[in-house]
Amino acid sequence: MLFSSLTFIIAFLPLVLIVYYYCPTIKTRNYFLLIASFVFYAWGEPKYVLVMLVSILLNYRCGILLAEQVFSKSTRRFVLAAGITLNLLLLFYFKYFTFSERIINKIFRMIDCPQFQVPLLDIALPLGISFYTFQSISYLVDVYKRPCMAQNNILNLGLYISFFPQLIAGPIVRWHDINLQIQERAHSTEFFSRGAGRFIVGLSKKVLIANTMAAMADEIFSFSFQSIPFYFLVLGIVCYTFQIYYDFSGYSGMAIGLGMMFGFNIPENFNYPYASKSITEFWRRWHISLSLWFKDYLYIPLGGNRKGKLRTTLNLFIVFFTTGLWHGAALNFIVWGLGHGTLLFFEKIYAHKIAKIIKNQKLRNFCGHLYMLITVVLLWVFFRFGIKESLRFMHGIFSLNQGSKSVELFINAGIGRQFIISFFAAVLFAFPWWKKISALYNHALIIPRYAALIILLILSFCQLASGTYNPFIYFRF
Repeated sequence: MLFSSLTFIIAFLPLVLIVYYYCPTIKTRNYFLLIASFVFYAWGEPKYVLVMLVSILLNYRCGILLAEQVFSKSTRRFVLAAGITLNLLLLFYFKYFTFSERIINKIFRMIDCPQFQVPLLDIALPLGISFYTFQSISYLVDVYKRPCMAQNNILNLGLYISFFPQLIAGPIVRWHDINLQIQERAHSTEFFSRGAGRFIVGLSKKVLIANTMAAMADEIFSFSFQSIPFYFLVLGIVCYTFQIYYDFSGYSGMAIGLGMMFGFNIPENFNYPYASKSITEFWRRWHISLSLWFKDYLYIPLGGNRKGKLRTTLNLFIVFFTTGLWHGAALNFIVWGLGHGTLLFFEKIYAHKIAKIIKNQKLRNFCGHLYMLITVVLLWVFFRFGIKESLRFMHGIFSLNQGSKSVELFINAGIGRQFIISFFAAVLFAFPWWKKISALYNHALIIPRYAALIILLILSFCQLASGTYNPFIYFRF
């Protein structure tokens, strides 16, 4: 069940909100939210509820052991390592086992030993397992550092892991950010209305912009790359660039808004990444919860930048190799991650040298922004396609391929009023220019703001009611 589905908006969410606010205490509200989260998850994949239950039981038990003061430091460290390993093994089996089998089979083919190839298992990926596995690891690390943070109530821990607003697509919430909110949180009309506003804005970003960009990108990419003129290839990947941003940031905005409606303060996940002036800044603004998770739970434990330049470089590439692999069990995701890691590496070396060459701050910002946009857009090619397809796509762009006239006419027919308006909105709202206006005229904009939210909600409902294209890129991560 997607947040951007009529079933969720018209039936599931109103029912859950009504029952939730009729519950008299935080304890009963938590228990009801836990039940609602399992119903939400089971709606799409009932058989994988068991996997989540195993994860909850595993991490609950490890947390209790980590909180035991009678254990020595080495024993607690072993429990932490065992808990993290078991979580990662669960993730590995469902997400990477078949990928590993393919690699093994390819190696056997290369050394001319086909008789040793293993049969591929058809393992479906449980929804949100990448997200709730990382949250579980966060819980274990936090309890290891501060045993007093261990949760003795398994239902509360279950709510943390399964909370439906951020279950299948994040943001990744760390235990130390939300544990107190599970035990006690305030509810107010003002906080609820702000959450509803966030949800509507996220919904409109997903439905009105991302879906329109997705339809055009998929239309262009449905043709052979050799037959498409290079400027339509550029249009296709630019549309995909907007699609993935408004798709994911819209969904994260809906998750944050839903959390506020239930009294939770969920951390931000996007901060206008396409306004960045470097790849380093891009990763401070893009998928913030994942970036910070890798920084705190992988980069820093590996040594960060404290053990010399060579070790810092190695740590950087390990993090971005893992970042790529987290997004998908395929070589193209690894290339995408390492591509970003390589750019970050060169920025660390040459950023100060470029600053000496381009002394004008405005010119340096412009060049940095242009470089960031070009490299990010080109790397999205490897996120979208396999390696061979990506290379063919790049060849089509850089060879200035003229393509087929019939293809051009067909694509032109799809560039109508709705696409043009959505594309203009995608460009316009990818930058935080409106925040300055909002800060200057905050009180005067209250009525226009509510009117805009109502209009956005109506337009989103109309779009959903028409049964238009409604994919979600991060649904299987």
